[in-house]
Amino acid sequence: MKKKVYVSESNIKDAGRGVFASVDIRKGEVIEICPILIFSDKDNTNVLKTKLQSYVYEYGKNGSMFALGFGSLYNHQNQANAKYELMEHQGLPEQNNELYITALKAISKNEEILINYGNNFYNN
Repeated sequence: MKKKVYVSESNIKDAGRGVFASVDIRKGEVIEICPILIFSDKDNTNVLKTKLQSYVYEYGKNGSMFALGFGSLYNHQNQANAKYELMEHQGLPEQNNELYITALKAISKNEEILINYGNNFYNN
C-alpha cells in the first residue's frame, strides 16, 4: 500500500515542516489514522515547558495528547483542507483512542495538508 503523505518543508512562513499529499486524495477520504499518547494534567504542565508544546493537541480539560505518525506535524490554516477528529473506542482504555485526519475537499498530489487548530489558535 502506497503512503498517502510525506513530510517536507512548508511554504507557510515560519512553519517549518508540513505534511503533503503523495497521491491525489478525495473529499471525505481518511488520510491518516494516528495512535495517540495522552499526557495527564500533571504531565501536561511539564510538556508545555518543552519543544513538544508546539506539537500537542488539547485533551480533556487540562491534558494534552501527542499524535503519532504524522499527526502532530500538520500545519494550521483557518480555511483548512482537512480536519482532525478524536475517535474514542468504547470499552477500551483511552490510550487506544485514535486521531483521524480526513480530507474536507479534494487534495492534489504534492499539496500541503492543513487542519484548523481551532478558535484558540492565534497564528493564522
